[in-house]
Amino acid sequence: MSRHAYWISAFLFGALVLAKFSPHTGFTSLIRFGDTWQSHRHSALQSLPIAVISGANGYDGQFYATVALDPLLRGAELKQVLDAPAYRARRILAPATAALLGLGRPWWTLQAYALLNVVCWFAVGWMLRRAIGGQDWIAFARWAGCMFSMGVLDSVRQSLVDLPALLLLILAVESHERSRPLRSTFWLALGNLTKEITVLGAIALHADETSRARWPRNIALVLLPTLPLLAWSFYVQQQLGGTAASSGLGNFSWPLQGLLTQVKYSLRELSYGNFDGRYSFGLLAMLGLATQLVMLWRTPNLPSAWWRIGAAYSVLLVFLSFWVWSGYWAACRALLPMTIAFNLLLPANRRFWPIWIVGNLTLIHAVWRFL
Repeated sequence: MSRHAYWISAFLFGALVLAKFSPHTGFTSLIRFGDTWQSHRHSALQSLPIAVISGANGYDGQFYATVALDPLLRGAELKQVLDAPAYRARRILAPATAALLGLGRPWWTLQAYALLNVVCWFAVGWMLRRAIGGQDWIAFARWAGCMFSMGVLDSVRQSLVDLPALLLLILAVESHERSRPLRSTFWLALGNLTKEITVLGAIALHADETSRARWPRNIALVLLPTLPLLAWSFYVQQQLGGTAASSGLGNFSWPLQGLLTQVKYSLRELSYGNFDGRYSFGLLAMLGLATQLVMLWRTPNLPSAWWRIGAAYSVLLVFLSFWVWSGYWAACRALLPMTIAFNLLLPANRRFWPIWIVGNLTLIHAVWRFL
């Protein structure tokens, strides 16, 4: 039965995506355009039938989709239609891929961008299924904990860059484990152009050698994938400018400050009878993510690439700002590689199921948000 569970899960995911389709607007509801930005929207979008959320700002995917309409950043209006021009444009790979698939046609480009995460979901699902192996329910639970996590589903639901970056990181890990450093470097370079924090995965991936003689090689393998990002960032700066305030540094704060502030606000809102998912499920998410961190560090496994990656990303949990935690789904996306590592490495002993449930407390809300 567990073998069929994968196919059933893939079918259910496909049904969730197809439910977002409209004959009039296509799959643009996945991009989540907000009508608040209507007057500042790119001219190429003004005449297109796109799905718009009434009375809302929308979400980040609308800005990456806008970059896809001008991936070389040559249009003068791009600065006016993006919330943080340099920050959005720096994450160029997903928008550029959509632009290529769209053949320069805005409508096709939007559809390609909206479905990019969907393709990545199936690719990641196939690769993780192969990596996990096994036919029992524990193997399926590991897979489902990854594929229906808040970080994964929210990236699909809002057409973000987190899942594409994860796919490239998985490809890099697979190449690294097969002793193909150049191929791994290639995937990491693409990952950095998708989401710059992928550099953390590169550092963790090449932290497996303790011999000093190997340090220069490993340092080079960490630095090489950053060169395309540095070159592109320089180009973005020349085209769009940018300040430190728009660089993403606001996503970080002093250790545990953001987390504890969100716990305080969530408890206060719940005491007032406000059971909005931001607060109720937010507390559950913080408990789940903390469980993932504790379990990873409780059983260190330095030879494992995924343990090193999970441990590296767990450091982010401590430094994420209140801005990120206030919408806890953003924290789940930021810590997505840690969630993957937790599910892959959780010991299959008598405590597996209770720990798996606590570590994956966001699954129900993740699916609910997609409906």
